[in-house]
Amino acid sequence: MHDYLTIRSNGFVTYCDGLIASIQADQARAYLLSLVGSPARIQATSAHFYNGGFSRISGIEPTPLELGRTPGTIRSIRARKIGDVVNKVLISAEQFERKAQHTETTCSVIVFGEDMAAVKQQAYHRLDNSTTMPLKPKWRDWLWDEVLQPERLYSFGNPQLRQAWKINWQEDELEERILEGVRLNYLS
Repeated sequence: MHDYLTIRSNGFVTYCDGLIASIQADQARAYLLSLVGSPARIQATSAHFYNGGFSRISGIEPTPLELGRTPGTIRSIRARKIGDVVNKVLISAEQFERKAQHTETTCSVIVFGEDMAAVKQQAYHRLDNSTTMPLKPKWRDWLWDEVLQPERLYSFGNPQLRQAWKINWQEDELEERILEGVRLNYLS
């Protein structure tokens, strides 16, 4: 496995040392993007990304993919300069909030971790923080399987990013699903 992915944007080359994205066909949509490069190139690439521009990313597939951002607000959570190199981390703000992003019918967040146990634990906490319905920690696996509609995402970078998932649930159906689980003795 490579240590970095290569990003080409408006004639500039930067590198990526962390990525969480959905990939479909020849397009990737980034939820988290960690850029590494010279200050000028990082500034140009991140401005292009903020403005909704597409870049080419290579190192994921045999052929480069078109890389764009997900809809919604993009926020920089870290910009650090080490010598002549800048590391800047951009995220899809709504997907990484403590509480889930609520649309008219669906709630969704991004969860990630070293392994599935860590991911499911994070998913449980994100759901618990996003609802008024009382939840029990021992329901974690059942909630993952029956309520959270997990979607596996592409992840690259440090070990904390080994498993990345987008979880979705219907807030208006949550109480009904849990009460049904209790009634059928799946939950106690």
